[in-house]
Amino acid sequence: MNAPERFEMFMLPEGARKIEITKDPKMSNCLLFRIQREDHTIANVLRYRLLSHPQVLFCAYRSPHPLEYLIELKVQTTSRTTPIDVMKEAIQSLMLEYGNIRRVFGDELVRVLPSAGDGAMRAPRVPASSFGGFGAMDVAPSEFGMPSDIGGRSDRPDDVDIDF
Repeated sequence: MNAPERFEMFMLPEGARKIEITKDPKMSNCLLFRIQREDHTIANVLRYRLLSHPQVLFCAYRSPHPLEYLIELKVQTTSRTTPIDVMKEAIQSLMLEYGNIRRVFGDELVRVLPSAGDGAMRAPRVPASSFGGFGAMDVAPSEFGMPSDIGGRSDRPDDVDIDF
């Protein structure tokens, strides 16, 4: 199979650097950040945060190849600051924001989940019927009617393909 091993998504090869920074020769005050072992998840969040910074003129990312776990993020700023400074600010603000989300989530888990008396947290038992199904696999009536009323093949009750 051509796909790389799953551990390669996370493990840096020995001697490799997580981030390589190069100056863009075609744009002034612009750097290219090559971030190893990351994907669109972190790149899109960073791009969004960087674009919200008032000193950032341009920010975009790309994944050179779908089988390589590498993101290239290009950042251009005004002459008042450097791309490295705004990148540091973006990373620090994201760490603070996601740290707060994690703390609030943990506090809510402690509040909601009952304790078993031994200090271990136990998840509450919720009947599967209370979730209302899983979209296309739900054979119960929905706001669109019965799955057979929607279209598609009638010989399978779970088929809810819409024919155009």
